[in-house]
Amino acid sequence: MALAEAASATQVQAALASSLPGGLSRPAAGPEEREALEVAAALVEAALARVEAQREARVARRELAARQAEGAALQARFDALFNAAPVGIAAGRRDGTLVRANDAYLDLLGFTREEFQAGAVNWVELTPPEFTEVDWDALRRAIGDGRAVRYAKEMRHRSGERIAQEVTLLPQWEGPEAVGVAYVRDLRPERAAALGHALELQARGEELERLNAELAARTEALERFAELSRDLALERDPLVLVGRAQEIAVSLMPGSVCTYYEPQGGLWSLRSHRGEFRQPELLARLRSGLTRGEALNVDRPFETLTPYYQDTFDPATVRSAGGSISVIRTTASFPVRTGARPRGVLVVGRHDQRAWTPAEKTLLETVVFNLQLALERAEQSGELQRRALALERSNAELERFAFVASHDLQEPLRSVTSFAQLLVKRFGGLEGDPKAAQYLRHIQEGTQRMQNLIQDLLTYARVTAEPRPPARQDTNAVAATALQDLRASLDATGAAVTVFDLPPVMADGTQLRQLLQNLIGNAVKYRHPDRPPVVMVTGEQRGSWVHIDVQDNGIGIPSEYHERIFTVFQRLHARDQYGGTGVGLTIARRIVERHGGQLWVSSDGSNGSTFHLTLPAATD
Repeated sequence: MALAEAASATQVQAALASSLPGGLSRPAAGPEEREALEVAAALVEAALARVEAQREARVARRELAARQAEGAALQARFDALFNAAPVGIAAGRRDGTLVRANDAYLDLLGFTREEFQAGAVNWVELTPPEFTEVDWDALRRAIGDGRAVRYAKEMRHRSGERIAQEVTLLPQWEGPEAVGVAYVRDLRPERAAALGHALELQARGEELERLNAELAARTEALERFAELSRDLALERDPLVLVGRAQEIAVSLMPGSVCTYYEPQGGLWSLRSHRGEFRQPELLARLRSGLTRGEALNVDRPFETLTPYYQDTFDPATVRSAGGSISVIRTTASFPVRTGARPRGVLVVGRHDQRAWTPAEKTLLETVVFNLQLALERAEQSGELQRRALALERSNAELERFAFVASHDLQEPLRSVTSFAQLLVKRFGGLEGDPKAAQYLRHIQEGTQRMQNLIQDLLTYARVTAEPRPPARQDTNAVAATALQDLRASLDATGAAVTVFDLPPVMADGTQLRQLLQNLIGNAVKYRHPDRPPVVMVTGEQRGSWVHIDVQDNGIGIPSEYHERIFTVFQRLHARDQYGGTGVGLTIARRIVERHGGQLWVSSDGSNGSTFHLTLPAATD
């Protein structure tokens, strides 16, 4: 370019020199010279224009090169993003040829980039015939509406596998021809997940159905057991209970037989059976006993303490039963336990060949479980009854002993008391012999305590030894009588006793009087040394019971002694602090419990106590 510009300048200078012999330094003389100057000026202008044009061309070429480089870079980035896209993208014509296709699209169909560039990938040929019209319809709608169309179809992998796809189709024009740009999403993972979810739901449904069947089986077994066991609580014969369980099992398994064995020496002894035996000689053989160790379906559950099911019964496993047992085709055997100890084996046999279903196993195991509960309950009930009878006899004997002993002890006690009084009369006050006077006082005090103790024992024994039928009692009137009996003690201590309106009760009147007298007297006896005793007796009816509270402001009772105080002869204080025999509260509780009620105490140990009791409310 510099050479071209220099050449132009030289040409201008040469033209000027030829036109102006004197050069440019002299003024123009005539028209010719002026014309020459004008030509020179035109040449200069043209040269300058050509120089400017050449410069602009150079700038334009540099800008074009920069734009081409930028376009190439953008195309490279687009190609990289296009091929790296996780979704398959392809642009194709109506004849099936592909203009562009990214790696995800080619991988989806199983082709390489080289095969695509060689023209081996034709989307029309890879589309199953039933989806051809679906493609054309989508393309028509995309071109007609000028917007994306989404639809589902299938294409063939190069291996022949049909691949479910979701296609989003966009129209693109290349001159007069429309090209479809498709974004393709593989639906196989989604459908596999949906299928897996459906299979999971199916499996859950089947499991739920199985659980429902087992629940229904358990419910049916329980209903049958309840139906046949309404008087079960009164039944204590184990074989009767086993027989009822066998009846349930046979009713739940039509066409079956049920046997129950217990070990007896070296044999399994048949103790009970239910169901119709199709071979009568089989029952005769079973009654004669099975050899232990040679009856698999009896030996195994007894030894392992677990059920044993035989979907196909082998008669050879019970050789001692003989050939008649071959009529049994399937068996189920269960250990029968009471606690941890096995006592026998229950066997259910069927004459038809069928595997045991989970529901049938649940039914039979539920029957055996309830049988074991019934057997344990019967044993416990029998043991409790034996203990109750023994305790009842023991209590009766103790009460008779206490009554007789207390009664018989009074005679020698009266003799001792009488002789002590005679000594006092005979020897006067014994002022001259202090020791003798002290001994005599000890005799009198001891005999008095003994007399009080015997009297309390007699009262305690009479609570049950001389019972009278309960009758309607005016509780307020009985309380007034009890207060009258305690008048001397109340006056001596300055006690204030308030009895609020008490509902009537059904009770033995004498024992009710004794009960209130003991509780109120106890409240006055254990008074606080710093304040006069205050006692309040309140009551209310709650349903069929009357609740009575005897509240005091005495010394209180620590919580650890709330039960101990009701034990006979139990005292919490020394005799010189508070008198008594330790029987009063025991008598009170005995009276309340004889009437079916309860007696208990509440106290924080320092601010008084409240004795609560319940007695049957009087009926109108």
